[in-house]
Amino acid sequence: MVSSLGTNGLVIDNLTTLVASLTQSLQAIYGADINVASNSPDGQMINIFCQNMEDLLELVQSVYNSFGYMQAFGTQLDQRLAILGLARKQGTNTTTPVLVTVNQALTLYGLDQTAQTVFTLVDQTGNQWQLVTTHVFSGSGSASLTFQAVTIGPIGVSANTITQQITTVLGVTSVNNPTTSGTIVGVSEETDTQFKVRAAQGFSLAAIGPADSVEAQLQNAVGVTDAMVVENVTNGTVNSVPAHSIWAIVTGGTASVIGQAIYAKKGAGCGMKGSQTFVVTRPDGNSFTAQWDTSIAQPLYIAFSIIWRGGAVALGNADIIAGLSAMLVYKLGQMPNVGDIVTAMATIAPTAIIIFGASQGVSTDGITYQSIVDPTTAQYYFTVSGANITIT
Repeated sequence: MVSSLGTNGLVIDNLTTLVASLTQSLQAIYGADINVASNSPDGQMINIFCQNMEDLLELVQSVYNSFGYMQAFGTQLDQRLAILGLARKQGTNTTTPVLVTVNQALTLYGLDQTAQTVFTLVDQTGNQWQLVTTHVFSGSGSASLTFQAVTIGPIGVSANTITQQITTVLGVTSVNNPTTSGTIVGVSEETDTQFKVRAAQGFSLAAIGPADSVEAQLQNAVGVTDAMVVENVTNGTVNSVPAHSIWAIVTGGTASVIGQAIYAKKGAGCGMKGSQTFVVTRPDGNSFTAQWDTSIAQPLYIAFSIIWRGGAVALGNADIIAGLSAMLVYKLGQMPNVGDIVTAMATIAPTAIIIFGASQGVSTDGITYQSIVDPTTAQYYFTVSGANITIT
């Protein structure tokens, strides 16, 4: 047996080595002529013992490897990166406005209280939606109220699909979402891979000045779900960014958190672009005004055709559209392309053959389709709504 922990790290025996070692030991005790064939009682016992030993050694190796964050996963990864001051970004809930109509005075209770049952709706695909803030109707009428998906992460929302009540309240005559305007799509919890990528970028936190260090600071800020910093090092304006300036674009987070993050890493003499501002008071009493812009969601239009292997339709278009709306989530700087659709469909409907014909692909306006599209500017990121997906 050669399992050891030394300068080469942890080295463990494989199953073949374990079987040979245990066989040799048993032969030394009972004689070289014992039957250790794989179909004999002794041979089977040896293999059972050695398989258990290999499983334990692999577990030890997994624990050992997890001390390096690139080999860690799950809660182990959370623990390892906490040493670097990094925490996994939690998912957020999708929110959308719903028109509620009543014929009498009543109160609908929301998530802002715990004494009463939260008014809950369900859409046509089974997703549940809870009222965010308690609302009091003084009499008959209608009101557009914000509801939050119970499930964390991106939930596809189509118009006129949230029409049923789970919580029955006397006096509520109808509920409906006639439009998707105002919908804020949630984000999934940061995956292990995304967390590791951000950790690698996080080494820029030790730097001062470069755009990468400002971006890393923003990415690690509490409440920020996405951030990108565009830098112009030339003597003239480039893509609306002034000379020798940075343009920070942020999703989520409060003004104070964002302002402090920019102040901590922006280099001296570097200009800033942005309509959002926050004044940071320096230790010497002087002030620093941070500038940035909030990201803007841009709708992505998708069109493609399907041929089913074997001719049997495995999944309806409505289910496919709901799946694509949930899986296709884009961040700042990402360019949607037809490959994203093919990859997502391999999970949603493995027996479907995807075809992009004339006037199909991805689009920014629902008219001109291409194989890949760019955001309007660096400030925009794409969102996918079921209403903008066409399948033929």
